[in-house]
Amino acid sequence: MDEFEVIRRYFQRDNKFTNDLVSVDSGDDCAVLKLPPGEEFCVSTDTLIEGVHFPMQASGTVAAARAMGANLSDLAAMGATPHSYTVALTIPEVNDSWLSEFSSTLAAVSQDNQMPLVGGNLAKGPLSITVTIMGRVSAGEALLRSGAHVDDDIYVSGCLGDAAGGLKMVLENIEDTAGFRSPLLNRYQSPTARISLGQSLTGLASACIDVSDGFLADLSHILKSSSVGACIELEKLPVSSSLTNLLGHDAALAAAASGGDDYELCFTAPKSLRKKIANLNDDLVLTRVGHVTAGADLIVHDAEGIAMTDYATDAGLRGYTHFK
Repeated sequence: MDEFEVIRRYFQRDNKFTNDLVSVDSGDDCAVLKLPPGEEFCVSTDTLIEGVHFPMQASGTVAAARAMGANLSDLAAMGATPHSYTVALTIPEVNDSWLSEFSSTLAAVSQDNQMPLVGGNLAKGPLSITVTIMGRVSAGEALLRSGAHVDDDIYVSGCLGDAAGGLKMVLENIEDTAGFRSPLLNRYQSPTARISLGQSLTGLASACIDVSDGFLADLSHILKSSSVGACIELEKLPVSSSLTNLLGHDAALAAAASGGDDYELCFTAPKSLRKKIANLNDDLVLTRVGHVTAGADLIVHDAEGIAMTDYATDAGLRGYTHFK
């Protein structure tokens, strides 16, 4: 098959999902998209590379799920509703099994999020996946990193560090001897973006970001954009029993502080909204882990309330960065 046959067979199915916000989808030189009155576009692009963002020889299902989870999480952090997306796929060869898994996973994500695939590109080369995702939000209501204020509470959703635990199990081929393999692997291989939570935080959260590179690293982006500091209580970081069983207490907390790929939301909000935030979502735990301070320092306290010198800036706890 040449590239056009691959596109036709795997990405232009007769039963593909679409919606009334797309006038022209894939097949022309450009997609033509519509936006309801009073709304704005949120657009994000992420590239995932084999051996960096997903393991070598990963299945098409895992590659697609991780690519879409990462991009949807960016929309969640803005409080946006998914609109549509494009995919630029580079593959070393045409592999029917891999492409079938990849395209089927994309189709499922499209259906689940009412978000059509509206175009992209296919090329030959080392495996990489670039997704450009578009969302919509009411004008002026997008959640930003720059709105945190002194004395705001700092929250995280769900549990932190599970994806790092799942990656460790993949890389080290750790056997499931204690019943913790499935939840940790699932968090790494098939991340869930907190779209509904992000939408419910509009008008409540003063600042928001998704946890993709590590909690402390991503929180620092909020602090820098808002020109504030923070005090974090390390023992309050939400850690699952599965992760603790795998790593032990201290290592699990370190993974929660610095492990990437959780795609939970970290956000700030005024103390006066604590009751409203507590009642936001019955299915997803929101944990208050600290507060915003004046200045520019990110201070981490231990269980006794003692500041842990240089904990947040330790080389092993700065989160994932390219070119380091």
